[in-house]
Parts: sequence; structure tokens; C-alpha cells
Amino acid sequence: MPPDSLPPGTLTDRRSPLETRGTHAPGRPALRLVVSTLTGLVGYLGMILTGTQLGPLPNPPSGSWWFSLPAGHLGLLRVLFYVATALALGGWIGVGTVAWRGQLSVRAAVVILVVWSVPLLVGPPIFSKDLYSYVGQGLIAHRGLNPYTKPPAVLGNGPLLNSIASVWRHSPAPYGPFFVEIARGITAVVTGSIVSQVLAMRALEIAGMALIVIFLPRLAERLGADRGIALWLGALSPLVLLSFMASGHNDCLMIGLVVAGVALSLDGRRSIGLVLCALGALVKAPAAAALVFLAIDELRASGWTRRTWRVVAKVVAIPALTVLVVTLATGLGWRWLEPSNLKIPAELHIDATPTVSIGVAISRVLSVLHLHVSQPGAVTAVQTVGGVLAAIGGIWLALRFRRENLVRVLAALLALVVLAGPTLWPWYLTWGIILLAATRSQRSRILAFAAAAGMLLAGPVGTPQLSGYWFWAVSAITVTGCAWLLSHERWRAVLFEERPVRT
Repeated sequence: MPPDSLPPGTLTDRRSPLETRGTHAPGRPALRLVVSTLTGLVGYLGMILTGTQLGPLPNPPSGSWWFSLPAGHLGLLRVLFYVATALALGGWIGVGTVAWRGQLSVRAAVVILVVWSVPLLVGPPIFSKDLYSYVGQGLIAHRGLNPYTKPPAVLGNGPLLNSIASVWRHSPAPYGPFFVEIARGITAVVTGSIVSQVLAMRALEIAGMALIVIFLPRLAERLGADRGIALWLGALSPLVLLSFMASGHNDCLMIGLVVAGVALSLDGRRSIGLVLCALGALVKAPAAAALVFLAIDELRASGWTRRTWRVVAKVVAIPALTVLVVTLATGLGWRWLEPSNLKIPAELHIDATPTVSIGVAISRVLSVLHLHVSQPGAVTAVQTVGGVLAAIGGIWLALRFRRENLVRVLAALLALVVLAGPTLWPWYLTWGIILLAATRSQRSRILAFAAAAGMLLAGPVGTPQLSGYWFWAVSAITVTGCAWLLSHERWRAVLFEERPVRT
């Protein structure tokens, strides 16, 4: 079925409420961009200022940021925080009305990104405490210990340990040695307060975002998508900015390396692309999916001739050599490959996670039918089924994709891993959204909604927001979405419709 004949709301649908609204708006896109940029800036400034009282600040005795609002009524501050969030969202939508009309240049997008990022980079963390964990893991390595065997608790009681989320205080690092080594270097150079170390750690976000800004438009142009919309969705969205610049998640560096590696690989510089994606996997494991797709694409391009064995050696040796060199250079050994390092994240039961919500719902329904099944047991069973289905789906996607839809299918696989996985945090959604921003799926309403509201799944301090009876809503949305995707073979258009790669 051609994508233009699909019902509104599919990933290939070119229309959007933003686009429709923008086509009837008055001209003068430059003025609209200025007003929208200033609106977004006021919103982000408001979020950061109120975040100095509401966010996950360093614990006593250094329990404040380098600037702060006077202590006030927390209820009023929360209202102001979400008013500021609405302003930031409004500014992004305003920029979107220009982007959807093809009038957002890469230069203008970069200027807006810088303007919106500055307050987030100098302000306190909001929506997550992970930056403190990064500092702790780097400090452990700097002191000559191994963060893959020693948890942050070895640092002893103090402001840093108190600032780290309790779930991470007694668990090893779940990240790759490339990231841990960078964190070690930062903590070795910046030895001052927690605030200065957190600010320095955000330099990684600048590096990751720079890769996204440079290579995402190139990837979009190659795939026949709009470069301005790609940056609007993949770099300027509230989900991306708050996940990366404010929360400081290392997913920014991971996905930046993946975007750069995929873009260079499709440009014919496959060896460099494999190295970059391997470095991404040495930050966080999901980037390894890009290595598999690029390797299969390279093998297909060889035509399965006599030189195929040389190609096999190349696609295996380059990532393997990259992993070997980085691992040996860090001196941290191979413990980072142990599955036990990912045990704690997988055990976190968050109601926003589809597999968790479905498991809880099944347990409640069975209890009404007087069939006793423990809630943890039901959740574990559903998560196991989800993991198996994700693995089968990943293999199937790897066998079915073609070069013209490699990026879309890779993004779909990462989305499948997140949605069928054991734990869903908002920043995990950026993996698929940023890649899809470079494809014709960039005009999807679903993507726009996720990029706009995804971060609201967490509160200012980083606690999950969907608790209590929200599992019914999450379960219903998940089941309905799967039914919609499977009906009339919509999955075929969602996954595989894509313009040929430009040469």
C-alpha cells in the first residue's frame, strides 16, 4: 500500500497538525523563528531556575547549585516549573511551523540549539540523577579501582554518594569502557566540587550533540528527507534537549556516534562508520545493533563473490579491533561484558514500561477471577516473553532490511528493544526518534508527540510519573497500538517504505 494512501497518524503520513497549522499562518518565518526562540528560551530559563529548588541537587553539605532561587512554596514552584515547560514546548512547536514548511535552515537550527542549550548546560540536573553516577564511576576508576566490580559505595559516605540515586550506590557500572575512561579523565582534571564535576561531565553532551548536528542533516538529505525537520525533531525537541543537555545522559554520545557512523557508512566510508558505531557500543550496548546492520549491508554490497570472505573479515575485524584496543587501553578488563552489570536496570519495575504494565494488569485480572498469580511473577513472565519477541523481531528485521530503509529499520529495532524491554526511561526513546528524524517518518504525529511530551514521564527530580492505576492506560495503549500496527499489514509500510538512497 503506498504511504500516501495510509490513514492519518501512520509513521509515513506526511501531514501533521503542526504542518496544517503552519500553512495557514502568516508569512515572515524569520520573525516567527525569533519569537519562538525567545519563547522557548524563557521556558528553559524558567525550568532551570525552578529546578534549583525542585531538581535532584547535590545532597548536603553542598546541597545547592552555583545559583539558586530563594526557597519558596514548593507547590507554587511546581506550577511555575510546568508553566515554563509549556513555554518551552510552545517555542518548539513555533519553530516546527517553520520547519514543516521547509523554511528552517541548518544554520538557524544550530543557532536555536545553542540559545536553548546554554541555560540547560549551566543549570542543575533535572529529570535525572545519572550525572552524579557518571562522576562516581569516573572517580572510582581515577582512584585505581574497577567500577565494573566496585560500586560507588566504595567512595564512602559524603555528598557525592548521597547525590547518587540509591539504586546505583551498590551496583557496578553498566556502561562501556570508552565512556568510563572519559569519565575518569574528567574527574582527574576537574577535582573541585560536585557542581564543577557535573558541569565538566556535560562536555560529553556537547560532543554528542555536535555529531548529531553535523551528520543528521547529511543523513536526512541522503534519504530524501528535510534537513530542517530532522534537526527540529532530532536535536531541538524538548525530549532531546532535556534528556541530553539538562539530564546529561550519555545516550547523547552513544546516538551521536551511531548517527555519524551510519551516515559515513552510507557515504561509502564504511571502515570509519564501523569504528564510530563500535565506539558507540563502548558507551552503551544498544549501539551494537548498528554494527550488525552495517555489517550485513556491507556483505550484501559485496555481491557474495570471492571477495566476500575479505568483507567478512573486515566487518568483524574492525569492530573487534576497536573493542580490543579501547578495553586494553583502559586497563579495566572485560568485566563490562558481564550480563550481571545490567541486572539492576532490568529489575526496576516502572509502570510506564509496557511489559511491566501488562504484567501488572494480567495479575489484577487473574486475581478477580480468583486465580492467584503473584504480581512480580506475572511481570517477569511478560518481560521474558517481550525479550524473546524482541530478539526474534530483531533477527527478522536484520534479515529483511535493505540499504534504502536501513536507517528506518534500525530505528524500529531500537524502538522495539525499548518498548519490549524490562525498563523504559524517557531518554531511551531518543534512540529511535533521532534516527527516524532523518527519514520520511520525520513528519509523523506519533514521533512529534513523543518528542514533545516524552520527558514528562519523569518528574523534575527524576521519579517516574506514571504510577498507581496508570498501568491500565499503558496496557490499553500498548495493546491498541500493536493491534493497529498488525491490522491491514500497516507494519509493512511503517517499516519498509522509504525512498532510495541518493548516490
